[in-house]
Amino acid sequence: MNTAINQTFDWSRFTATVRKEVVENKRMLLFTIIGIYGLLTMVMILGNLIAHQSDFFTDAEFARTPAEFARAPQMLVGSIASFVACISASLAFKDLKTKPGRTHYLTSPSSTLEKFLAGVLIYAVGMMIAFFVCAQLADLTRIAALWWFRSDTFFVPGPINFLNSVAETVRSYDEIADAANITSYMSLVMWVGLIANMGLFLMGSVLWPRLSALKTFAALYAVEFVVFLIAVPAALCFGDMEAFAQWFMEFVTGGTFSTSMFIWVIVQAIVFWALAWYLFKRKDVVSLKWWK
Repeated sequence: MNTAINQTFDWSRFTATVRKEVVENKRMLLFTIIGIYGLLTMVMILGNLIAHQSDFFTDAEFARTPAEFARAPQMLVGSIASFVACISASLAFKDLKTKPGRTHYLTSPSSTLEKFLAGVLIYAVGMMIAFFVCAQLADLTRIAALWWFRSDTFFVPGPINFLNSVAETVRSYDEIADAANITSYMSLVMWVGLIANMGLFLMGSVLWPRLSALKTFAALYAVEFVVFLIAVPAALCFGDMEAFAQWFMEFVTGGTFSTSMFIWVIVQAIVFWALAWYLFKRKDVVSLKWWK
């Protein structure tokens, strides 16, 4: 049986739960944030050096403006953010991996809903906010480290506003879609897909508290592999491959594909987050089996 006192929500109790989680895990959270900052700082500095070595700004044929320089780091930071979001979400319910941990966690004087929301706030919402703060600080560190070496042949762009990362990513996808004459929702698909992936790894944290990220990644790729094994023979059974290729191109360029993907990731987000909450409610001290 679940030992949480009830399923209601009390703001005072919720804030106490958040404080308790932060205080008990402050060293892990601090080291994680420092690690993210260090990784992003290295990426920013190396990116600036590589851009300089490749004559990104000075070559007349390939010269770029500072605004165009900013787009590549924003896209890279967005990719890293997707990975960090999955890893951080997988840590949300790490206290469930041992019986003493489950006893301490599930018998604390807060409701199941408050525990769940506290995990989401700290390891999903909070870590993503911390990530973009680290990205901005890492970019400022790049400028501080390289500013004194700037010259006519070594360009150090000014600060990149990572608050515009979403807008820049959307603009990039829209430009690609316009060039291909595609009615595209793919920019939105990426960001809704990020929310869906966080829900998936939250669910994985509930199902497999031990090595949660690795097990969730393994399960995800196993499902994708099975789908691939089914899809390839199905495509080969189509018969006329030229007609199939033509149909597929019309499906992609006609806007149906991007619309279908947008609907699909919304469904995934709803299902994964709902399952994460449902499975978390069924956790108890004695057993980790989700079906009990």
